[in-house]
Amino acid sequence: MNYNHQGIIKNWKLLIEGEKQGLYACFSLFYDDLYRFGMSLYRNHELIKESIQNLFIELWKIREKLAEVENIQQYVFTIYKRIIYKTHQKQINKEGLVDINTEEIAEHYISVSSYEEILIASQEDEHLKKRLTHALATLSPRQKEIIQMRYFECLSFKEISHKTLLTERTVYNTLHNAVNVLRETLLFIWIMINLD
Repeated sequence: MNYNHQGIIKNWKLLIEGEKQGLYACFSLFYDDLYRFGMSLYRNHELIKESIQNLFIELWKIREKLAEVENIQQYVFTIYKRIIYKTHQKQINKEGLVDINTEEIAEHYISVSSYEEILIASQEDEHLKKRLTHALATLSPRQKEIIQMRYFECLSFKEISHKTLLTERTVYNTLHNAVNVLRETLLFIWIMINLD
């Protein structure tokens, strides 16, 4: 795990002081390693994403206590392991986790908060707006088109298929890949929405 220690210390202090920019920076610095570590334990993509968002929400809630932390990385991963375990226990107690159709799988990535909420939040916060705009710019024209039709125009997969002359499977795959590209950005914005 290669960390920018000075960057972590600087942004950890901002987090303690209640600066969301500090939380954002810590999220970015830790995300990849948290994801890899989580996947090495459970091999469950959705569990790990949910656990990471729960971790940063938890860190924000207890930020006033974080000044006492000496080894930041060890502290973050210790809390993370506990949160993964708790999140996993909640998931296995839920019903209907197996019977998820393909459309629901695609929707899950951004259904943690409605896409409209994410867009509104990003418009109200200049930093989030820039982050989302940058992420959207990485999509192909076709991906942007399908994102637009699905989430702005609220069209069904069948309607999108008819308008684009693509098969429903292609529409689903294109949307799925686009949302994967946006995954980290949308997850971060969802966390920021749920901090207040």
